[in-house]
Amino acid sequence: MDAIGPASALSPSTAPRTTNSFSELGSDDFFKLLITQLTNQDPLAPTGNEELLRQISSIRDIELSTTLTHSLQSLTGQQNVASASSLLGQYVTGVPGPDGVPTSGLVVGLRFAEGGRPLLLLSNGTEMALEQVSTVQPPLAAAEAFVGLTVTGVDRRKPQQPEVVEGIVTGARLDEQREAVLELDSGASLRLRDLVGVVATTTE
Repeated sequence: MDAIGPASALSPSTAPRTTNSFSELGSDDFFKLLITQLTNQDPLAPTGNEELLRQISSIRDIELSTTLTHSLQSLTGQQNVASASSLLGQYVTGVPGPDGVPTSGLVVGLRFAEGGRPLLLLSNGTEMALEQVSTVQPPLAAAEAFVGLTVTGVDRRKPQQPEVVEGIVTGARLDEQREAVLELDSGASLRLRDLVGVVATTTE
């Protein structure tokens, strides 16, 4: 007879499955425990009706609490998706990072991280968590706020020939595609989505 080694004795298909989380237990599991308790109770000192009703009531409360928790988690997830989706095309500014400089940019997409946490994809290539957003502006209003400032950006309207553009913003408008565009003193224009940043100026 062949000897049975530890590996074959507990193969993945036959190894007992353990549950470490109390939250994984459902109402059916509690009812099974209750039935087991009643089956094995002392016949000379059976569980009283009041105690039995109390345990059944506790099981019902656990089931309702679990259902409510799942419903609230689902609702919160749906609200986060709706909130993040509503920011598409808007210009957002986030809370300042470790360097003290706030992140800002036009929201051009969404990505959902682990657990369904929404992340905003900005036109400058960075990401911003929904909870980090501090201000939201319509594109044109955001573009008008740059009037008088020296900005730099990469014009990507011709993907094969991206061009670095820099100048003082003299005006803002919406183009035919309803995109916010910055008018520069050099005669060039720059879409808000192509803005890289404001050029720091030194004062003497």
